[in-house]
Parts: sequence; C-alpha cells; structure tokens
Amino acid sequence: MDEENNLKDNLKDNLKDNLKENILDKTNNTLNKIYKKKSYKYLVLLFLLIICIILFIISIYYGGNAESVSVGDITQAILHHTTGEVYKDVIIKEIRFPKVFGAILVGMALAGSGLMLQVLFRNLLASPYTTGISSGVLLMVSLVLFVNSFSEFFKAFMGYETLIAGWIGGLLSTLILIAIAHKSSESNSIIIISLLASYMFSGLTSYLISNAPVDSVKQYYGFSMGEVSKLTLDSLYPMTFAMIVFIILGIYLVKPLNALLFGENYAKSFGANIKQIRIKILLTTSFVVGLIIPLVGLMAFVGISGPYLARPIIKTSDNRYLLPASMLVGAILMLVCYLISLKYYLPIALLTNTNSLTILPIGAVLDIVGGIVVLYLIIKGEKKLIIQ
Repeated sequence: MDEENNLKDNLKDNLKDNLKENILDKTNNTLNKIYKKKSYKYLVLLFLLIICIILFIISIYYGGNAESVSVGDITQAILHHTTGEVYKDVIIKEIRFPKVFGAILVGMALAGSGLMLQVLFRNLLASPYTTGISSGVLLMVSLVLFVNSFSEFFKAFMGYETLIAGWIGGLLSTLILIAIAHKSSESNSIIIISLLASYMFSGLTSYLISNAPVDSVKQYYGFSMGEVSKLTLDSLYPMTFAMIVFIILGIYLVKPLNALLFGENYAKSFGANIKQIRIKILLTTSFVVGLIIPLVGLMAFVGISGPYLARPIIKTSDNRYLLPASMLVGAILMLVCYLISLKYYLPIALLTNTNSLTILPIGAVLDIVGGIVVLYLIIKGEKKLIIQ
C-alpha cells in the first residue's frame, strides 16, 4: 500500500510539473507572439509618449521654486499666453519652460546618439561620453575659459563662444574617431582607442584647470556637472535645430543600423559600405552632441541608460522602433531626474547644519541613476556587454 501511495504521489507531482511547464511554455509563446506584433510596438511607443507628455505637464506646473507663481498662473499662461503680470510671465516663459523643454531635447538627443554608437560598436557601454566626443567638447570649452588667446578669438561669436567652441571640439574628436575607424577593421579596437583618446582630452583639461583662476574653475565645474538651469529661450533654437536634423538623419540611418545588428561581415555581404556607415553615424552623433553639450554641460549616463532601459520595454532590436523608444526613454529619464533635483533633493542643511538653498544639479542625479543602471548591467552580464 505504501508503494502504491508513493507511486500515486509521484504521478501527481509529475503531472503538476508537466502542467506548470505546459502553461509556462504556452504563456511564453503567447507573449512572444504579442511582442512580435507591430501593434505591440506602436502601443509601447504611444505609452512612452503619453508618459513623456504627462511628465512635461507636471514639470511645467511644479518644476519651479517660485512661490509667487501658482498653478492657476500656469493654467492662465497656457490658455491665454499671459498671467496678467509681467514678472510671472517672465518666470514661466523664459525660465521654467526652457529648462523643461531643454531637458526633453537633451534626453532625446543623447539617448538616440548613444543607441547609434552602441549598435555601431556592438557594445552596450558605448556612448558620446565613452567614445570621446564629450571629452573633445569639454576640452574646447576649457580652452575658451582658461586660455586668453582662445577666449579672445571666440569673442567674435558674441554670446555663443562656448557653443561654437564645443561644437568644434566635438567635430575634432569625431574626425579622430573617423581616422581610427578608417584604418581599423575591428569595432572593439575603435572604442578602446577612442576611450584612451578621451582620457588624453581629460588629462589636458585637468592640466588647464590646475593652472586656472578660481572663478574660471567654478564656471567650468558648473558646466562639467551638467545642468539645465542656465537654458534660455535663445538656447532652445540651436538645440531644436540639432534635434530636427538628428531625427531626419536618424530615419535615413535606420536601415544601415539594422544591417549592423547581424555583424559587419553580414552587412558587407549585402553590399553595405561599413566605413561609410561608420562615418555617417559618427558625424550625425557628433553634430547633435556638439551643439547640445556646450549649452547644458556633461550628461554622461543618458546615452547609456536610455537605450538600455528601452530594450526590455520595446522587446526588439529593430531600430525602427528601438531608436524612437530610446529617445522617449531618454526624455522621460531627464524629466524624472529634473523633478528629483528640483523638488526632492536631500537638503544640504541636513548634512552641513547650514541654511543653504543649493539645488542638486541634474547631472548629479543622472550620474547616480545611470551609475545604478550600469552596475546592474555589469552584474547581470547582459549579453556580456556585446550586442549580438
């Protein structure tokens, strides 16, 4: 009898296990079928867009510390284009709106650029920061701030000194990358050399800082931390222009990016010119990064975190969907970090026993959030940091 009971229990356990496995297999198959449908991807993009719009509205209404501006004033300004009071109009239109809209543009541009570079180098840690583009921008900005001859030369641009210098720095670093890409046949060797070049740029910048006056160092430090607080309506024009150009070029580059997903040898077998694709991607990313970073400073982790967070959401490597998803996730990440830095930062007074009203720079919040994401990526060993 005991043997019969044991056999019955074993059969029941086996049946339960088989049922569980069958249910899991059917569920996974059903989910995979849903994920493969275009309607799912469009719904995800729509969902991300709605979240971005909601965060934009929240940031407009609550993204400021001016007690004199109420929720009703914001609504009045949106509906009637004025609150009836000049100083409130200035706060809303020329201070709050540029910060929020600028945060969206920064997130979209850097996340989109990061995805392109990750696909190009087949490495999940590739970004405008790790490829040296950002370091080239910072080097040229530091030359303008710390070297008199450079600052005198760029004064001719009247108010756009750092923008023009930063764009030139990004272009120069990109030309170095193109020269390396032209001679090298391996993408991994390109990113290693470019990373070493970025260290060289950082070393030159550190040398300039060590011999610079205190006021200039403070100005550079605020720039290197990354913040949207200095954005104005005039700043939005070059950023919007760069974003429009980037979107147009991104649509044009979708097919080459998808060809690279299967490897360079596969792309070559279909007649793709790998060196030309590399140059186009590098020029596109350096153009937008070179115009945005000089205005907001260094935002290191958006380019890594945006694409990485978008992949499990959109459930595809097809850049027709992954590129816009990455850009929307980048915008959402920037808006969330903006609200955190503005409203829910840990007051300095709790740590220093002072009454300081210092607000945490958005770059610091991004570094913390991005650092956690990258650590998770490395610990999990996601595809061994290589895009298959």
